[in-house]
Amino acid sequence: MFLLAIDQGNTNIKYAIHPVSMPLNDVKSFQIQSIDQLLHDLKLYTIKQAIVSSVAANEKQAALFHILDELKISCIPLNANTPIPIKNCYETPHTLGYDRLADAVGAWALFRGDNSLVIDCGTCINYEIINSSGEYLGGGISPGLNMRLEALHHYTGKLPITHPNDFLEIYPGANTVQSILSATIGGMIGEMDWMIEKYQEKFSPLNIILTGGDAQRFAKYLKNKIFALPDLALHGLLEILIYNLEKK
Repeated sequence: MFLLAIDQGNTNIKYAIHPVSMPLNDVKSFQIQSIDQLLHDLKLYTIKQAIVSSVAANEKQAALFHILDELKISCIPLNANTPIPIKNCYETPHTLGYDRLADAVGAWALFRGDNSLVIDCGTCINYEIINSSGEYLGGGISPGLNMRLEALHHYTGKLPITHPNDFLEIYPGANTVQSILSATIGGMIGEMDWMIEKYQEKFSPLNIILTGGDAQRFAKYLKNKIFALPDLALHGLLEILIYNLEKK
């Protein structure tokens, strides 16, 4: 018997299937793009309960829930009213992204009783702070790497689309691609270090947790000691699911 957590984005679907009887020490994830592939994968397991976090368009959400209904998998949709094992102190909880909330719960579950700052490097860079009392206090949002690179192309006449290959620490950039990558990636590293410093002034000691699709790209360049946990949101979703099952 397994528990299922699904994080549905506009392009990709990440999911984790975890045995009911095992603690959440090691959550393994899978990433796919096709609803049909998800249907094929889920048929291989006996799933007790699922939780879904989705930021996808309505038709994609409907297709996902149709599959879960077809497989007779009972599902909890994560929203502002879903019970969670931490206190949400965000002033506008109905506007809070579900991925941000899942990251916060995951951080608290892994480092219970500590102050933790999550930096999620995805489409956007999300900063989430949860204090040692289990209170989610908010954070910050800025454009992610691909968004910045695409904006340089979109809002200028001649700058090319640039793909974020390995950061080579080239100063100065000897051509246009090097110039874009060195300043964009270097600027993001500086932003993250600055944000970490500001949060450390208010919350000390502080765990720094790096997650998201671009986490590994930035991990080795940050000044501070960090924990790189790519599946933090799925871990948080499973924690929320277990919390709700225990409340029944």
